[in-house]
Amino acid sequence: MTIKRKWVFLFILALSAIGSTVLIDFIRISTYKTCPLKPAHAIQLNQDQIYYDLANGAKDIDWSRLAGTLEFINSQYDCSDFRLVNLIRILYEYGDRIPDATRSEIDKTLLGFRYWWDEPGENSMCYWSENHQILFASAEYLVGQKYRDTVFTNSGLTGTSHMIKARKRILDWLEMRWKHGFTEFYSGVYYKEDIGGLINLIDFAHDQELITKAQIIMDMLFYDVATQNINTMFVSVSGRAYEGNRKGGPGATLGGLTEYYWGSGKRIGPGLMYGMMTTRIYALPPVLKDMALDTGPVVIKQHNGLDISDLKPEGYFGTDDRSMMMQWGMEAFSNPEVVRNSLALVRKNRMFSNRFLAGFKRLDFTLLRFLPLEPAIVRLLNPQSHGVAIQAGNTYTYKTEAYSLYSVQDYHPGTYGDQHHVAGMNVGNAFSVFHTHPAIEKGLPRQSPNYWVGYGHLPHVAQDRNVSLAIYRLPPKKGLMEEALLDYTHAYFPEEKFDRILVTENYAMGKKGNTYCAFIGRHPLSFREGTTDNLIQEGKQTYWITEAGSQREDQSFDAFCQRILANEVTFDPATLMLTYLSNGKTYQLQFNADFVVNGERVNPNYNRYDSPYCHAGRKADSIQYRFNGKFLSLDFYRMKRKFE
Repeated sequence: MTIKRKWVFLFILALSAIGSTVLIDFIRISTYKTCPLKPAHAIQLNQDQIYYDLANGAKDIDWSRLAGTLEFINSQYDCSDFRLVNLIRILYEYGDRIPDATRSEIDKTLLGFRYWWDEPGENSMCYWSENHQILFASAEYLVGQKYRDTVFTNSGLTGTSHMIKARKRILDWLEMRWKHGFTEFYSGVYYKEDIGGLINLIDFAHDQELITKAQIIMDMLFYDVATQNINTMFVSVSGRAYEGNRKGGPGATLGGLTEYYWGSGKRIGPGLMYGMMTTRIYALPPVLKDMALDTGPVVIKQHNGLDISDLKPEGYFGTDDRSMMMQWGMEAFSNPEVVRNSLALVRKNRMFSNRFLAGFKRLDFTLLRFLPLEPAIVRLLNPQSHGVAIQAGNTYTYKTEAYSLYSVQDYHPGTYGDQHHVAGMNVGNAFSVFHTHPAIEKGLPRQSPNYWVGYGHLPHVAQDRNVSLAIYRLPPKKGLMEEALLDYTHAYFPEEKFDRILVTENYAMGKKGNTYCAFIGRHPLSFREGTTDNLIQEGKQTYWITEAGSQREDQSFDAFCQRILANEVTFDPATLMLTYLSNGKTYQLQFNADFVVNGERVNPNYNRYDSPYCHAGRKADSIQYRFNGKFLSLDFYRMKRKFE
């Protein structure tokens, strides 16, 4: 055989091997099954009500009402960990009242559950987001503690072994929050789940380190809530927010906890946070209540979470549990820097069957794995799933007695945003207003991102006290894997909730009580046909200026409107430079560049805490919160928590 023929033969052989490998992979991948996310039929879940009834002195309990809860958990549907919270409280506080037959079913359910992704079995439960991590770990630890010497039927481990496993994850999770804050920062949805997992540890763990550290992180969570709330309404920028969280209203009270702690004192009803009503161990430090009631004016700056680029230097770049808890807690799955880690974890733990992760099967090809090509492919395709990742948020809040204006400074302008909320204003505690670039058209069924949730493409936002500037630069054409690219931005501006509004050309201004607000756009603003709350601004290169005001600051609403209309605004479409003059200040923002106020560049990177209540660097050894002569002192590693 000549050398030329030999190379031709080897080339054909290589092509055949590649083709065979790809074909075998196609056949293998086509056999992957997906586990159900939710039950096909409605299941009655009564564990929260039963715990509430027990805690409030009910004598007669129909224990058969737990059957639906046990069926749900046994089937390992998503959010089964939510159902475990009060089931565990019932077990610990009222175990002697549970009939033998019901107790036997509870035992069977808890011993057969899959508490973490490394255990036998397959399901579509979400284990990885920040709130789910602490819920699963808290449940595993406390169930293990209750059944120390029992062998769990699913894992084959004893309760003690489960405690050891879960304790490591709990301490890692708590340390991440101490060092870096909450990834799901200021989330009116997911802080509730964190509270459910933490209060169970505080109340029932027989481990003082877990108890003290859980209380410290609970305090830090409530500092966030107290400083971002206004008149009991907890709405702010957030790593994860849905439509209701963005629009606000008097009911946005963290499930009633803000009303309980610094409002009317009304106790909350049944739910996974009801342990906050029955705990005998956790007490809210009084200084946090005083902060919540402070009417300002006050500027609150804070750094929350990590960027993907921080993972390696911070030691979270491997595929160990601790690293993956940070990566997947950030919802960083398909991003080029971490996609191979994601695939390794999915393969190792049989999670292609998980409905949330099933899309990874498209990358489960042998050749991609061994070359390796996955990072290059996802970088080229730039799927919209990259926007799920929640990266570090440098948050800025300006709060007065009449309003709060808030933003995430310079948050990855132009990229996708799945459930992020990077700019808005609370009009007292009546409602909120905000602008966004919708990811899909109105009415299309999708949880996120959609018309009111997340962003098609994020703006560049910058804020100084009561003025916020935002520039949108939408790409000329839709991305290869982008679901839609709409050529307009819009704002939630509910006419019926204001006392008065004025919408003229590219201005929209409103008055509610003593609070005033203004939107200024590059192009005309008008309500979408058939709506009275949805302001549309056409154009791919646009800006939204938000300015807050009040009767105390501007006297009458008419005077406020006249001042806003007279303010000078210029925008250079070539450089994307926006300049705004208001109340003697000159604000300049250039897309993906600097924010300048009165000629001075504003640094958008903050310390961990920077407010009149607390100053602390990132990863500080200890933190002190002070206000009104009261204080809260926290030292995570020395396990010291003191307040008065």
